[in-house]
Amino acid sequence: MTPMSGALDWLAVGDVAEERGTDSSAILGGGAARLAAHAAALRARIALVAKVGEDDAGRRVRDALERLKVDLRWLRSGPAMRTTVWHEPDGQAQRRRVERGADLALRLDELPPPSVPAALTVVSGYSLSVEPARSAALGALAGARARGARAALLIEADLLWWTNARMMRRVLEPALASVDSVALQTADVRVLFGAVSGREAVRLVAAMGPRLVYLAETDGSVVLREGGRIHGCPADRAEGAPRDRYAGAAAFWVGLARQAPARKAAADSVRYAQSVRRPGPRL
Repeated sequence: MTPMSGALDWLAVGDVAEERGTDSSAILGGGAARLAAHAAALRARIALVAKVGEDDAGRRVRDALERLKVDLRWLRSGPAMRTTVWHEPDGQAQRRRVERGADLALRLDELPPPSVPAALTVVSGYSLSVEPARSAALGALAGARARGARAALLIEADLLWWTNARMMRRVLEPALASVDSVALQTADVRVLFGAVSGREAVRLVAAMGPRLVYLAETDGSVVLREGGRIHGCPADRAEGAPRDRYAGAAAFWVGLARQAPARKAAADSVRYAQSVRRPGPRL
């Protein structure tokens, strides 16, 4: 893709994959890639910082992102590496499977230089699971501060616990301390804190550092903590639960990058998430 001119709304940093369902259909996978896809659908100026393999899956992923007009200047290719493939990542843990590939090999020196202007840097939490991707993810958050921008984290505690339970809290805590906003889901709350209410969950996360905590509940409603205040953004019960768990968080961060008040960005994100009709772009 031809490099975009001017400042970006945000950089999405982290994992990218092919995601396969029970019927062998393939869609775009990976937290950073799916966030970028939704941001592009909302006409945000978005760049993906990630790594794919030099294989058919990697080419399908690139093609899908190019169709969405995501800036791919920093989508790296790993020679002799395979693209990560997820099987049923949103399903029950015992049915979930991942064929690890190039995305967790993203290195710190493959990040965009600090001179690249972006209002927001969003990092996917799954990238914190192993090195060298963990150092790249933490470096991206530090780079946001260096360029005078805001940093955000998609927590993904459910996937982190499934892949590396012993390290989960240890790798999340320094990231949480360095960001302005975080997004998580009910499944992440259960992993981190057990059976607590949404309001208690956002309070506990906020105590670790973030100013804004965005919790997407199972029915699509959002609980937002903004400083010391908590806002509830109810979903439309007639619309049903969101089909893509990344949609709401992406819309929220697009709103913040466009300088919308946090409460309005959260309310708008609920409507967007419920409007999405399928879990991800087909490959």
